[in-house]
Amino acid sequence: MFTAFEFMLPPFVASLLLLLITAYFGIHVIKREIIFIDIALAQIAALGSAVTLVINNLGSGPSSHAHEHDSRTLMAYAFCLLAAGVFTILKNKRIKIPMEAIIGIAYAVATTTAVIILDKGAGSDVHIHDMLAGTILWVTWQHVLRLSIVVLLIGGFHFCLREKFKKVTLGYLDKNIEVARSGLWDFLFYFTFGIMIVEAVSIGGILTVFAFLIIPASVSALFAERWTTRILIGLAAGFIATLGGLWLSWTRDLPSSPAIVMFLGVCLLLAIIIKGLIRLKT
Repeated sequence: MFTAFEFMLPPFVASLLLLLITAYFGIHVIKREIIFIDIALAQIAALGSAVTLVINNLGSGPSSHAHEHDSRTLMAYAFCLLAAGVFTILKNKRIKIPMEAIIGIAYAVATTTAVIILDKGAGSDVHIHDMLAGTILWVTWQHVLRLSIVVLLIGGFHFCLREKFKKVTLGYLDKNIEVARSGLWDFLFYFTFGIMIVEAVSIGGILTVFAFLIIPASVSALFAERWTTRILIGLAAGFIATLGGLWLSWTRDLPSSPAIVMFLGVCLLLAIIIKGLIRLKT
């Protein structure tokens, strides 16, 4: 039992850190109605990582260990910076293409390009699998420390400017809310969001991070309006799902990230049922 606890503790702590920041960002994403922004940014970051991998392979020759690759590369951050600028510019009333369509196009193009690039590299199947499902079970305390610093910096930045970011998000669809220099605040939101995504995807994978971002925020939206309450509800749902997913992964020898996502889905289903029962009673 001690061995299991010792082995599963770093992934559990890393998952809680991811939930801590994604529960907050998830509320912004849902209120802006840009549900797939995180998966698009994650894929764009993965594309930057794939470009770095190919460049490194070209420089090191065929005998290199291509599977030993950290997705948190300078190119990944640069691609996220570029995407943040593009998304900010394209959020323009003169552009008739819906933002969700632009996000979907960005995701599709980034995904296919990354697959093409990785297909020509050694260990491409491993990299594609890790890009989607992540390697959360093999998280070390060093990874947890780095993630803690990122969560602390980004979380602290958004906490200090929470009213400004909240107003920008509320005014995203409501034209009656005016925000001075809204383009700058939009860019800062997307860029900090992108940094978080790069760090999160390197641990949890694209699909897991998407589930962390959307499902707890969706659960909280059923029961609360206040942001603080919604964050707490999202954290509670994520905590239960993470605990159940990691336990199932250990006892049944299942992949941890899909198990966590499955439990998140169960939590959302139960939340919908509970909300329906509450409405029937009232």
